[in-house]
Amino acid sequence: MRHTLRAAPCRFTAAVRTAVVMLGVCAMGAGAVAAQERKDSVAKVDTLARPARAMATRAELEQILAGKSGPVTDELAKQVKDRLEKGDMQPGDRIALRVVGEQTLTDTFVVTPERTVELPSLPAMPVTGVLRSELEPHLAKQLGRYIRNPDLRAEALVRVSMVGAVGRPGFYNLPADVLATDAIMAAGGPSGAADVSRTVIRRGGVPIITEEQVAAAVETGESLDQLNVQSGDEIIVGTKGQGFSGVLKTMGLISGALFGVVAITRIF
Repeated sequence: MRHTLRAAPCRFTAAVRTAVVMLGVCAMGAGAVAAQERKDSVAKVDTLARPARAMATRAELEQILAGKSGPVTDELAKQVKDRLEKGDMQPGDRIALRVVGEQTLTDTFVVTPERTVELPSLPAMPVTGVLRSELEPHLAKQLGRYIRNPDLRAEALVRVSMVGAVGRPGFYNLPADVLATDAIMAAGGPSGAADVSRTVIRRGGVPIITEEQVAAAVETGESLDQLNVQSGDEIIVGTKGQGFSGVLKTMGLISGALFGVVAITRIF
């Protein structure tokens, strides 16, 4: 009987050692899988988001339509044709304008329902058919009719809805080249319950950028433009819980296995 009692702790120690080794192997495997998933997500962002990015030039859009950037679906063709015909300026969009030496023209102006920009003491300037990438030279040409050689900077802001686990949910007008992380900070930053890696981007209620893609974009320093975020899109910052609960569940299974080993050791 004494021999049996001495042997039991040895069997228990061996079982624990085996479980710990298995845990380490699992962790290494999970790390490798996670790294590959991040790499794949970056590739997905490249192939899915960039071809129709917000700051695409007319030449880039024409190349997409011609199939030179990859397969063209009917939906993509429609979107590109609409942009080439109607432009990017939507009613309600805001344009940040700075004209050197003209204080009254240095402000943020709203695109009207007629798709024009109304500047103080000047006729309304049409922006129909103007892409974001064309806005600055377009306004320079328009203002050149009233101001000699205007020195200006113009940028079409992207109006997005920042919701979820952020400090100040709401609508924000942001430059297209702002980093995804800076966009979250503009909304008060992540709240205490936030899990930025679980952020998704939706358009018309439909997810267009998955949480894996957003996480990869945050890790690699992608901008809203590179993510193809457009006015009206919704950025939903995720919350903690589900991902971590999965870890706890896994740990629970391992703990259960260890307790099972203890129970079996005691029985025998």
